[in-house]
This record gives sequence, structure tokens and C-alpha cells, in this order.
Amino acid sequence: MSAVDGVTRAAATVAVAGLVGASALLAPMAARAAESCLVVQAETGSYGKSKLRWLDVGSGTTSRVTEPGYRLNALGYSATRDLVFGVAEGLSRGAHAVTIDRAGKTRDLGPITRAGNRLPLWSPVAGVTAGAIGGDSWYLLRNGTLYTVDLTPGERFLRVIKTVFLRPITLAHDVNDFAYHNGLLYGVSTTWRGKGAVITIDPETGKVREAEDARFPPADVYGSVVLGRDGALYATANRIGGRSVLYRLERSGQVTVVLSGPPLAGSDAAGCLTAPEPEPPKPEPPQPTPTPSPTSTPPSPSPSPSPSPSPSPSPTQTPSSSSSPSPSSSPAPTSAPQVMPQPPVSPPRPSRSAAPRERKEVAAEVDAHARTKEKRRWGLTALVLILGGGAAAGAVRRAR
Repeated sequence: MSAVDGVTRAAATVAVAGLVGASALLAPMAARAAESCLVVQAETGSYGKSKLRWLDVGSGTTSRVTEPGYRLNALGYSATRDLVFGVAEGLSRGAHAVTIDRAGKTRDLGPITRAGNRLPLWSPVAGVTAGAIGGDSWYLLRNGTLYTVDLTPGERFLRVIKTVFLRPITLAHDVNDFAYHNGLLYGVSTTWRGKGAVITIDPETGKVREAEDARFPPADVYGSVVLGRDGALYATANRIGGRSVLYRLERSGQVTVVLSGPPLAGSDAAGCLTAPEPEPPKPEPPQPTPTPSPTSTPPSPSPSPSPSPSPSPSPTQTPSSSSSPSPSSSPAPTSAPQVMPQPPVSPPRPSRSAAPRERKEVAAEVDAHARTKEKRRWGLTALVLILGGGAAAGAVRRAR
């Protein structure tokens, strides 16, 4: 080993030790989410098309499996957009960018081309094997060449804006996936020199470094690499001992098997997906005031206005007692009592002061009728006496 290689290996060891060891960024994340890490993993069998698996690499449980209908690779998760980006092969003009949402729905965004191309030419990233997203940069790797695709909305969206050749190629040639953290890409090298070693890639310079104390079991291809919130590194060997195996590299350097399955022709993964934020509680709408239901009890009748007292008829002038002479006739009133004008709403009740006067007039009228009857009786008596006297005188004359 040369002095330069010794320095390079030591620097990579320090970088990976900082990742899987006491990372100031990952420590609080581990306290929040423990070992749970939901990833979207593209698994490709011998038939050539991929299926998408929603896998919690912390527990090894699968929550959903979908089939997009084409081969997917180089997945990367954008936390700001909450979308997984992937490269779809076998479509027109080479590699197309595809997004995958939480519901498993895929959307084709069209071919990935170079910045400055006015027409959608053949994509330069066809055949990429590794992908990861950091901010608005999507890093894609093919045969030791790292491409940076711009995800900023605008004219350069999905355009290759930078190309970097990785070195040494003896470590970078067989890197089939990586994860982004704090400006570096973390992957697994399976070259004769790497043999399952964890490596770091600087996307600005293309420098590749190896860590001596962070290593997975040797395998032909590690197609999926994801960095957990607790600082652990997860990697899926597509084929090892006739099976595909998902390993977990602890911060202490210990490697454990999470799960195994049928061998895969290709795989890639992106995560950890951030937990969806709970919706804020919606304020309860004001409860409407209940309308009282009508009951069978009839409503109490409202008091009707009392009828206004009808005005008493104006007393008319009684005939003078002089027309019927009587022995003791009292003088009749010379004029009728005056009546006050009636108000427009309801006439006032007759004043009490008019009552004695009315009683006098009624009494006078009764006395006048009584005197008339008395006169008639006296006249009839006088007539009987006269007739009786005449008859008696005639009888005396006839007797003579």
C-alpha cells in the first residue's frame, strides 16, 4: 500500500466512522424514529420489468407492492417534494424520469437530456445503476461517471448540468447504489479491491474513499443502499448464496441479516421516507340551535281585545207635560243634556255626573204616564156616573 493510498483509506475511515458513529445530525433522528425506515425498493426479476415494494428495512415488513409496467433504477427520494424519482428504461429516446408518490402512482416526466439542448435528444444517462437526491440535485452513476441532474423548477429541470469522473475507478466501477448525507454519497463497492467495503463519493470532485472497518459480506452486486435515521446503513445483495439478502450495518460495525428472498436481476431503493405530518385538528363547526318541534298541545289563545263600550243613546227631549194636564205636574226640562263629542278610537264612558239627571227625566216620564192613567180612570168614573144618573132620571119619569 502506498502512502497516498494509506492517507485515502484513513480519510475514508474517518468519514464513515463519523457516519455510523456519533453523528450530530443522526443522533436526534435516531431518538425520534428508532430503527423504523420506510423505503421504496424497485425489484427486477429475470423478465425485465420491476415491481415496487414499500419496505420498512428496520423491521423487514412490506406494506405495499405495485407494478409500474417498466424497468426502474437509480431511485432517489426528495424530502422537500415527498416524491421518489427514478429512471425508467425501455421508453422512447432512452431514459425517462419518473416520479412515484406515496399512493404508488407513477408519472412519466419525459427524457433526461443535457442542459442547453432545445430538442429532447437521446438521454445521456441511459443505463445508470445508482441514484440519490440531495436538495435539488439528483446524482446518477454509470460505469464510474457521475451525472448531476437539476431538479430546480425552470428551464434546466431534468437536465444534466454536471459530469464528473470518479477515481479511483477500481473502487467506483461496480457501485450500483448509494445514499446521500451531508454532501457525500455512501455506497458499497463490489470490485476485486472493494469486496463489500463501504465507500464515500464526493460529488464535487469525484473522489472515492474506502472505510476499513465498515464492510458488508462479499457479493456480486449490492443493488440497494439506504441510510437509516438511526445511523445504520442498509444494503441488499441481489444474489448471494442463491438468495437476495437485506443486511444492516450497525454503527458498531456489526452486520445482521434483516430478511432474505428470491434472487434478483436488479434492485434499487430510496428512503427513508419522512413520516407524514398529522393534519391539524379542524375547528368544530358551531352547532346550530335546535328548532323546537311543534307539539300537539294547541297554543293558548291570545287575549282578544275587550270590546269598546258602545256609547249610550243620547237622551231625547221628552214631550212637555202641558199636552196632558195633570193636577200636580212638574215642569219638564227645557232642553236635552249636552253630550261630549266622541273620540276617534274608543268613546269614553258616560260621566257619573249625568246619571242623576237621567234618573230625574225617567222619573218624570213615569209620573206623567201614571197621571195619564189616573185621569183616564177618573174620566171613566165620571162617564159612568153621568150615564147612571141619566138612566135613573129616565126611570123616575117613566114611573110617573
